[in-house]
Amino acid sequence: DNKYAARFGKVDLGTSSIAAMAISRDGGNIFTPDRLEEIRARMEAAEEATLEWKGHTITWEDVCASNNVGLGTTYEFPCARITPLDYFQEAGWFFEENDRVTWRNSVIRKSIVKPIIPRFGIMSQYCPTQCQHQITLRNSEAYAVLNGYDASYANPLGLLGDIASMEMNDPCKRCIEENFEVQINNLLLATKGSFGVLAQQIGILIQSGAADPSSVPQLATLAGQYGQLAQSLTRADAEEFFTYYTTRGLYPAFNLDGYKEAYDQLVAVLRTPCLQVKATTRPDLICPNETVTDDEAEQAMLDHADGPFSSYNTAGSPFPWWSDASGTGKLFEGTSGVSGSGINMAGELLSMAFYTDILNVQNPPAWNPLWDGLGGFPTDPLNHPVYQQTVLGDPTYNWFMAVYETQDSICQNNNLTGTQTQVVALDVGSAFAMQEATQNWCTKHDVPNKDNSGRETSYTKQHFSIMWYDLFIDTFLGIEQGVDSPFTWTLGQGCGYSLAGERDQYADSNETSVLASASEILYYIDEGTSVGPIDRNILIGGANPSIEEISSENPLEEATVIQSLYAIAFPENVVKKVKNCNRPGGAIEDMNAAEAEEILENFKEEMEKIWVKGWNDDNDGEVQFVYFSDDAGSVGTTGRTLLDITLDNGKLMSISICLIAIFSIILLISPDWIESRVLVTLIGVSLVVLAYFASLGLAILFDIKINISTAWTLPFIIIGIGVDDVYIVLMSLKKQGGYSHRSFLRAMREVAVPVTMTSVVNCLMFAVMNISDIPAVYLTATVAVICVIALYMGVLFCFPAYCWLDMERQAAGKMDVFFCLNSDSDGSSHAGKEDKRQVWLYEKFYYPVVLGAPVVRIVVHMLLFLGALALLGAGIYGMTEREVGLGLEDFFPVNSQAFVWADTRTQELASWAIGMNWGEIEYTDPMTQQKMIKQFEDVVSTSKVAEMNTDQLWMSKFLIWSTRHCTSNFDRDDPNTYLCGMEQTYEGDGDDSGTVCAGGWMKNAVGLRDKTISDGRGDCEPFSGGICRPASQMFAEDLALAGHINETDSDTTSYCPFAEWSDGKFKWCLEQWRNLTNTGSGEFITDSDPTPTECAGEFYRDESIQWPIPLTTGPSMWAFDLQSHELTLDLLSETRKFCDNDPELHCWMDGIPYDYWSQYENVFEVLMELSFTSVAVGFAVAWIFLFGKIFGEKRHSFSKVFCGTLAAALIIGVAILICLMATIGISILAGVNLTGFSNMSFVLSIAFSVEYSVHVVSRWLRAPLILTSSLERVQYTMSFLMLPTFMAWISSTIGVVCLAFTEFSFTEVFFFRPLIIVMMVTYYIGVYVLPAFLCYMNADIFKLGKTEEESRSIHPGGASDLKLDEGDENGGPSDEPGDDGEKDGVELAVEVKEEAPKEEAPKEEAPKEETPKEEAPK
Repeated sequence: DNKYAARFGKVDLGTSSIAAMAISRDGGNIFTPDRLEEIRARMEAAEEATLEWKGHTITWEDVCASNNVGLGTTYEFPCARITPLDYFQEAGWFFEENDRVTWRNSVIRKSIVKPIIPRFGIMSQYCPTQCQHQITLRNSEAYAVLNGYDASYANPLGLLGDIASMEMNDPCKRCIEENFEVQINNLLLATKGSFGVLAQQIGILIQSGAADPSSVPQLATLAGQYGQLAQSLTRADAEEFFTYYTTRGLYPAFNLDGYKEAYDQLVAVLRTPCLQVKATTRPDLICPNETVTDDEAEQAMLDHADGPFSSYNTAGSPFPWWSDASGTGKLFEGTSGVSGSGINMAGELLSMAFYTDILNVQNPPAWNPLWDGLGGFPTDPLNHPVYQQTVLGDPTYNWFMAVYETQDSICQNNNLTGTQTQVVALDVGSAFAMQEATQNWCTKHDVPNKDNSGRETSYTKQHFSIMWYDLFIDTFLGIEQGVDSPFTWTLGQGCGYSLAGERDQYADSNETSVLASASEILYYIDEGTSVGPIDRNILIGGANPSIEEISSENPLEEATVIQSLYAIAFPENVVKKVKNCNRPGGAIEDMNAAEAEEILENFKEEMEKIWVKGWNDDNDGEVQFVYFSDDAGSVGTTGRTLLDITLDNGKLMSISICLIAIFSIILLISPDWIESRVLVTLIGVSLVVLAYFASLGLAILFDIKINISTAWTLPFIIIGIGVDDVYIVLMSLKKQGGYSHRSFLRAMREVAVPVTMTSVVNCLMFAVMNISDIPAVYLTATVAVICVIALYMGVLFCFPAYCWLDMERQAAGKMDVFFCLNSDSDGSSHAGKEDKRQVWLYEKFYYPVVLGAPVVRIVVHMLLFLGALALLGAGIYGMTEREVGLGLEDFFPVNSQAFVWADTRTQELASWAIGMNWGEIEYTDPMTQQKMIKQFEDVVSTSKVAEMNTDQLWMSKFLIWSTRHCTSNFDRDDPNTYLCGMEQTYEGDGDDSGTVCAGGWMKNAVGLRDKTISDGRGDCEPFSGGICRPASQMFAEDLALAGHINETDSDTTSYCPFAEWSDGKFKWCLEQWRNLTNTGSGEFITDSDPTPTECAGEFYRDESIQWPIPLTTGPSMWAFDLQSHELTLDLLSETRKFCDNDPELHCWMDGIPYDYWSQYENVFEVLMELSFTSVAVGFAVAWIFLFGKIFGEKRHSFSKVFCGTLAAALIIGVAILICLMATIGISILAGVNLTGFSNMSFVLSIAFSVEYSVHVVSRWLRAPLILTSSLERVQYTMSFLMLPTFMAWISSTIGVVCLAFTEFSFTEVFFFRPLIIVMMVTYYIGVYVLPAFLCYMNADIFKLGKTEEESRSIHPGGASDLKLDEGDENGGPSDEPGDDGEKDGVELAVEVKEEAPKEEAPKEEAPKEETPKEEAPK
């Protein structure tokens, strides 16, 4: 599945992430004010990280995955991240001033002001009946309580939220939406039509000459403006007008109590002094009444809204107490308020349409404009009272004509003026009172102002009116532009949040309050509107009570860990983003993907340095900071650590090679400088090392990357195996006892077969590892195959050439190492000298203990067999106790911050991001659509996947978009463009051309979830659940089309959306949905590039989708409670049951748990498959080689050779199997989990077992038949092999022991432990147990060596005559070309020490004749 996805460029979940963890050092509660502030400060420092690149400063904003709230806002909104600190106001530090402005303009205005306020006007004017219940609930506490709501539900401001949250089928919402569309369209048509008619009538008036000539220029200008408006007005203009017209009405509707309260406060302070001054010196003062009526208050506020805009005090005051509205008037000397919008909208709405009779203008017989009854169109319309009332008084007229009136004003916050009576007490008191009553609406972002004149051209009257109403709305909602953020002003969308509320603060709060705040539902800054609630299992660890048990009634008592998650862009997205026109510091045009990848890698590391500063200093604060970044897109923490581990092997590998070389020198050096073989040994070791590195280089040329397994197994194992063969060659040469050509050939013939056999077995064994689908295993195995081939070529073809030269040195009497110097004696005198190491190892130790006196031998054999059984038993038991998996904590050094992160994560915050994918399925089939959604819901319902709403899946969103329940039109950016499917007309080539993207509803046939629909009573429900709906929550039209029968179907019958269209229509509608809604839901393969917006680096979603859809994805999901490998495997099993293993509709899960832990689902089965296949290969190759070699010698019958070699191969196979099982089980008992790495180490035991068993069994089989007993043949075998096998064991063990000194526990656990067990077990079985067992294998089929006649022709003395003097060149009767070296009697014979059953035969010494020195071949 992943390979299939990779064909289309999908290699991961699509984002990279950083997990920044904070841990209380004392293990106590981390939700304290001081500790939270320490975390906040560290987050701020980390997010301020920078890098310098080609003269540009790269910031977090450049590399984060998302820092926008729609097109045109990139770099104008903070980077997305989720953190438990989002519970608190203090987390809003990352909202810089520009971000807060964007949030106000692009979020608040888009989601509340623009869509809700005009709909509130529709609700009030056109839907009082349909919305009566909701309106009464929000205005009457008694009614709210009577209907089961809390008294606090009665809040008129809540109606704004209700308008947004009501279901589309709610009668109130339906009335609002239907009337909104109709009334806005009517408003637009009526306004445009009226302006058109007026433009035409004034034109006729001017042409008729009836107009006053002095007014003609003005009338001509008006006619042009009217005509322009008739042509240019759009639905967006109409919506904007209606928004502010409604806002004007909201002023008194929601501010009445506030006005009266402020009125009473000011009157209490100023009325009495005013009356006193009025009575004495200023009778002209107009002192305020003691009380104010509701009507008076309402009118005052409406007058305030209609008043002239003030550049002195823009906010002004609604109290009608000043001499003028400019802001500089005198208090109590008039009846004017201060300031206003500058546009009078007090007239009757659309009276202009009544005047022009616009409804009938297209029907001339019925058209009856108002002026027809007044004697015709007025010749001086601007001064005509009816025209003034109906046209000039129309709010729409004043609003739209204000665009032609320039105004030199600014936004300013001077204090309201007081009285100017010259009575100090009143003037000073009123000035102070007005100062307190002054509202400072203007900010530096409201342009023009005294510090920023804005554009060079003048602003219009409409501009200042919009400014005034926007500032009023901000005040009404409690928002200060550039100051407030989602942390100080909430949308009221999430549970526990109210409209215009604020998030809690931890500063100056006690611990109990902080914990109570942290017990609520956690949301991102949008309060769940985009992704729903954030699962706290991924962010809060060490919680008591558990996350699932936390509620407001059962609050959090403590938590010890907090984790913040940051999303990072991929390189290609960084390249696009930095070209953005809004980028601070200017766009970057010359960055490519490779450079972006390097930048991302460095930025991750830079953030890590800042975040983890002082992590290991217990005195550095109360919080420990640790960090992890993934490797998606660029190398992160794991990648750097693996690189460090991989490259860290150099020192230990060098030490290992040096120790092996030193050990080799010690074993092969001799006091006799001619007999010594130090130089040729070093050459052999060097050839092995050279072969290894040559193989590594060749593998790299084959594009095989060096991984941790390659670095930490092959150099320590392969070099040991190669050196073992070097020892075999050298020992064989040494045993020949001479320096002649024939001695050299005899030695090579002796070693060629076993070395070839072991090399082939090892090569095939590594090749078998390609069964594994774990790259670290099969790539390492591939490199190992290359290494084995290179070692074979080096040891059997290159190394012998140096051995021949060394024999010439010895024959010439030259010294070892100093080969230019002659020794005191000639070379022949040194041939066949007894090796003291051989004497000590074999004759002094091995022979008397293992092969000596019967009683001792039998006891030792019994102990060896018991030991083998014990190893086998331990192995079997260990395998039953197996555990699987390798966690991140196993990779990192225990003294690293990454280890602390990984260890804490495993214990407290064991979570990973996961995803779902679908390939080329029948997306147009309704049942496929239902099953696809069902798969998603089933996966979400599993025990370890965080809850998600079904509408997070793209198919769910798309299907809802195609129904009447689509909400995309609610807050569309362009009112002229409808965004829902039922408004998109498909124009194609098929029969469905001209139809709309309208889906249908079908009965819930697969058990999908219904949507959770809350009516506001009871506990808040944070999740909306599914997308299906009960019949009671459906449109009647949809029920009819779905075949709902009231008599037989209940209100709870569930219906689900579907879309049954042709391929062409489905593709087109899908593309329309993505483009119109700008949704990022799902990932699709496209055939074209998206269209860039005006600002570089941003794109529309108008790509052409590849059809049929080859691949698509679900939303980002989270899996949690994965504290162990077994629990992670449970996750895989639970989720794949509904996805990967679904026989009807295939999908596949991905994410780190699946990409990484999947190997452990059948890791034991893979191990068994690798093991038994390797054992079978070892058996087969051993038998083939043994049979081929021995049968080719033609000494024995086919049947005997066949049976004997087959039985011998079985013995080798059993030895391999015992070694393997013992190694696996004992390693498991030693704490080694089953992983790809440990499996490889286990299987390596076969290589060493083969090395020992093949050499032992091969030599034992081919022992001369003059050695009649099996014991003699074992003595014959081990007298030669004891020293080389010991040397091989020591050299290999040296390499493995070096692994114990790494600082990485990973290598110690998964490489050192199993490999050191391999060394011990294979040596014990191969060199002790196997020979002991062979002592009892005396069947005739095993006797496949030289015949007794051949042996006696060479050694008349029989078995006792088999001594080392066979190395003499005269020892054999034949020197004919082509002799195999055994038929001529050449055999590496040793003295056989065997206790005779009755009496010991006298030892007979070979004649000591001096053989003439043979001249070395030229």
